[in-house]
Amino acid sequence: MPGVARVPTHPLPRPIRARKRPSCLSARRGGRCKGKLRFRLFTVIFAAALVALIGQPFEARADGVDVKVDVSGLRNYKGRLVLFLWPDSDEIAKYPDPSKVQIRDERPGDLPCDLPKTPVCRKTVDSLQNLTVSYIFKSVPPGDYAVFVFHDENNNGVLDTGFLNRPLEARGYSQVLPDDVNPIASTIKFQQARFTLGEPKTIVIGLRYPPRW
Repeated sequence: MPGVARVPTHPLPRPIRARKRPSCLSARRGGRCKGKLRFRLFTVIFAAALVALIGQPFEARADGVDVKVDVSGLRNYKGRLVLFLWPDSDEIAKYPDPSKVQIRDERPGDLPCDLPKTPVCRKTVDSLQNLTVSYIFKSVPPGDYAVFVFHDENNNGVLDTGFLNRPLEARGYSQVLPDDVNPIASTIKFQQARFTLGEPKTIVIGLRYPPRW
């Protein structure tokens, strides 16, 4: 018809669809995909092993707390100082006689005392440089404990006693003041020296020497 414009009838362009790249999981061929899968698998295994390796010491450290023992009252530099960490167990009736129980010595570089397996933990300070001594028992499980200390002046490894088991060397106990330690009595009961450990703790012990007769 005259005077009417004709609209061109060209087909509309088809939308361009992004081509799907075959994933490495579905690919049956291609060394590149296999290499990527192996690398990802190695990364996952390495990360899991690293987490386990790093996490283990922190878990072990979280299971216990430190007990610092400050000992004062030494009157000379002779011999050595011997410290005992004694847990509340079936062995408390034998406190503080270490000759009646199994002892585990703490040495530099060793792991902390395994108190569930070893009834009593002992630390020997061989060289006395000061008249006060501090030592830290590491990673101690929470619970009730007592500490016993004696000054081994003649360096024979035992608390020397005389007539009727009278102590011949200085002794000290947790929770017990030096003036409350009988200089001629042989022992202090575990209940007197007991303390409860739930967080890092410092135990202060003063030594009491027997009279010189």
